[in-house]
Amino acid sequence: MQARKRPWRTRLLAVGVGGLLIGALAAGPAQAAEQEQQAGLRLTALAVEQDTVDATSGDATVTVDWTVADADTAATDLFGTLTVQQVGADGQLVGAPQDLTFSFEPQWPYQASAVAGTMASADYSYAFPVPQYAAGSTARWAVVGATARDDRGGTFTAGRDALAPYDAAFTATHLVDSTGPAYDGLGTVLDQPEYLYNADASVTAKYRLNITDAESGFFRGELVLGGPAGATASGTVRLIRQTDGTLRCGDYDGYDSHDVSCTVEVTLPAGAPAGAWSVSRVALTDASGNVGVTEGLSQDPVHLTQNSTVQASDFAIGPAQYNNWNGTAPLTITMKPSGYRDGIASVTVLLDGCAGSVTEHPEIASDGSISVRATVPPIYTRRCAVTGIGITDGTGASAAYGERFHGPALDLVATQIPDTAAPVVNAASLNITSVPKSALPRNAVLTLDVTSFVGVGGFSLTVYDASGASVGGSSGGVATVSSGRLDLVVRLYQDLTPGEYTVGFTLTDMGGLHTQYGYPGGHGLPVPGGPLRITVTDG
Repeated sequence: MQARKRPWRTRLLAVGVGGLLIGALAAGPAQAAEQEQQAGLRLTALAVEQDTVDATSGDATVTVDWTVADADTAATDLFGTLTVQQVGADGQLVGAPQDLTFSFEPQWPYQASAVAGTMASADYSYAFPVPQYAAGSTARWAVVGATARDDRGGTFTAGRDALAPYDAAFTATHLVDSTGPAYDGLGTVLDQPEYLYNADASVTAKYRLNITDAESGFFRGELVLGGPAGATASGTVRLIRQTDGTLRCGDYDGYDSHDVSCTVEVTLPAGAPAGAWSVSRVALTDASGNVGVTEGLSQDPVHLTQNSTVQASDFAIGPAQYNNWNGTAPLTITMKPSGYRDGIASVTVLLDGCAGSVTEHPEIASDGSISVRATVPPIYTRRCAVTGIGITDGTGASAAYGERFHGPALDLVATQIPDTAAPVVNAASLNITSVPKSALPRNAVLTLDVTSFVGVGGFSLTVYDASGASVGGSSGGVATVSSGRLDLVVRLYQDLTPGEYTVGFTLTDMGGLHTQYGYPGGHGLPVPGGPLRITVTDG
């Protein structure tokens, strides 16, 4: 590694010999001329301390020095970024840019802070970690961008042209990375609709894939979809570093650029050709600029439609009210397709709150309608709405309806039949009506004959002494009982004194309605067959 002796750095050190380091990094003629043309926040010096560096070990650094001046005397802090990137022999930027962040005051997550000076003119220095890999054994690197903002709203931005007068480049020796990234696990995301209606507006298809690059690490990628008659659409994704130091690629967070999960969105414009659009090409670029390309693909199609060939009408859902209180409930969605050829290949129905379905080659009834079955889960699903219907005929032409497919609106909603009847107890008895105190503690069994439209699912019971004071009880859930026998345990505790005790209880059904029986003071209903009494004797 060869160190450079910068004239401005020598002058700065000389100023610091006799006391505090108070000078700013001096600018050369070109930089000074640029400084005169700028006002407020500005970069006044920039350089690197090494001409060459060997990065093959993986731990090489190059020291970057710069100065930022701010004419706003009320400013107290600033934040900025320097961008370091490879520059090819043709002058084009290569591979991934490397951002170096800084602030005047030391603070996370900024990498560098001021080492000398004041807000009026502050010096910064940072040991930039040089990447171990490049596409060739040597690479030229340079500071190619700079931005800053202060806490008063002052800003500056400098691109390659503005930074060209500064001597801020170096040459590094690297291990050679000659291959681009690889991928696996390509497919649509879980909630990606199979059908997309794009007659009036653009729509988006989203894909996910896993990307690996053992040397330089992943940088960015492009996904191309191929549609009818050679039409194409593409989407791009880029690995970014977030403020907390983690990485993000599309919707996914990660920690390692060498093994990354990404999502890629591809926008299909309004009116793009109807038909199947499939992934046809994947191009992935690593941080060194190597590109891995896979072409000739045809997978994970989405069906684009304007409903111009195949249509459907007379949509219906039945029953309008379903009974799922005691188990799953069936639903039937019907429609009448038109404009189709070679029959109907498939119908996809998406629902909110219940399970949708895909029906292959549905039967076409004599009235021209087709039917699709769906299932409502038991008990807790109060509402089931159709959010998407997609139809494909035997030639591959399709139609799409509903918000999930961005198609014409549907108004297909079924609801749970309401729970209007609280549980009823037809008979009640205790298996123990008298017990000697010496036999306590002991459990009695309360046997009930119940009737409940939606099923009893919970209970509570309380044991009361002769004065009406509670001396024990229990509560909880039970296996759902719609009619017939229900056994509940009545716990008789050891500290019960001889005397007469009564039992009151509440039954709650799966819809939340409840009925009370046998509570002191006439609360609730009387127990069928009379009060539930247990006598504790002296024996």
